[in-house]
Amino acid sequence: MGRILAIDYGTKRTGLAAIDPLKIIATALDTVETTQVLCFYATILKRSS
Repeated sequence: MGRILAIDYGTKRTGLAAIDPLKIIATALDTVETTQVLCFYATILKRSS
């Protein structure tokens, strides 16, 4: 089963959270500069593979 990534997009910073495997609770991953979101997302994908 996949997990859900929640994105709280902002003009300066973007918050990222992931839901637990049972899809009950979302936990904050990090807050990053909006310009760096794609790099951060790529890093998460590499780490989870």
